[in-house]
Amino acid sequence: MHQVLSSQVFADQRLPVAGERLELGADVAPHSHAFFEIAVVIAGRGIHLSAAGEVRLEPDSVVVLRPGEWHGYTDCDGLVLRNAYLGPDVFGLLSGALVRGGESPEPAHPAVQHAMRLLEASIDEPWTLDRLAGMVNLAPGYLVRLFGRTAGISPMAYLNRLRAERAAGLLIETELPIAAIGAMVGWHDPSHANRRFRSTFGLSPSSYRATFRP
Repeated sequence: MHQVLSSQVFADQRLPVAGERLELGADVAPHSHAFFEIAVVIAGRGIHLSAAGEVRLEPDSVVVLRPGEWHGYTDCDGLVLRNAYLGPDVFGLLSGALVRGGESPEPAHPAVQHAMRLLEASIDEPWTLDRLAGMVNLAPGYLVRLFGRTAGISPMAYLNRLRAERAAGLLIETELPIAAIGAMVGWHDPSHANRRFRSTFGLSPSSYRATFRP
């Protein structure tokens, strides 16, 4: 299954926000993204396919997808979408602003944006906090504080979320053994991979595949 990368969508990686209007006259094969997508139906009809099942679309229907989730469209009848694409760091900033209520959102530090892109691009690397901090030229503790203000979680928690989401996509998209998928996303110990995946989705990798694979 094809995965659409951030570099293919965002012209300026420093501002990972984009949008487009899509007119779908034919089916769209299942695919996944390395970013958030919000799709609003403005005309026509169709069926949205995802791990959650099939959902009929009509004007004003809204589809929200997280990084790593796969989806597609079928039975499109004049289906017109207005899509918005948001990088994980931008969405984290917006979410933090909503949680804090009336407070002004913390500006995204360039080093945090850089760190997020590094993790997204190479989730299978043996990342440590010290290594990541060194690559963005910050002290580890300072990076953790900046990351928390921008995304609401630590850098390593963000990495684990990316790995879990990528693993979820591979469980649905491929027939690869679970241990191989764990290694592909940077979890080389099967027991560790199982615990991390379960903490994100509430299911073991095998249960997730059995439940959501079409």
